Amino acid sequence: MRRSAPHDKPQARRLHSCMSRDKRLQDRSIYPHWCTDTVRFSDQDAAGHVNNVALCAYLETARLTFIRDVGMMARREDGVRGISAGMSVSFLAESHWPGQVDLGTGVIGTGTSSITVGSAAFKDGMCIVAAEMTIVRLKGKTPHPLDPVLRSELEKYRLKGF
Repeated sequence: MRRSAPHDKPQARRLHSCMSRDKRLQDRSIYPHWCTDTVRFSDQDAAGHVNNVALCAYLETARLTFIRDVGMMARREDGVRGISAGMSVSFLAESHWPGQVDLGTGVIGTGTSSITVGSAAFKDGMCIVAAEMTIVRLKGKTPHPLDPVLRSELEKYRLKGF
């Protein structure tokens, strides 16, 4: 019989903590920012399901559209921009081609130079994937503080209940 090594439990905790299990992210009504994406034939795996890579691409569309719309994407003259620093994903339901996905996004929290957003993709009335994503504001390669104007803009997109 195999005994657990001392590192087994922390590793399991890390694995679990990497997944977005906050069920509130599956509630369509909490999202203040919306966009759509198309489910492509090429998004399917051999079994005819939309694959996990495609689901992450939908979340990328949600995140990038959001950070563009709040002014964090374009590199400004002073070199400040927003970049993706991390993502925790929960794959929640099977989905199939063809169709559209509705992509909701909103702010979970803000740090000194980062924001955490929640996003979800909905197809045929069902949440198929949800994620928590961290975006860091940089100037060059150095974290750059969120200014009061941006903080005020981000508050408009706070997820309901967070």
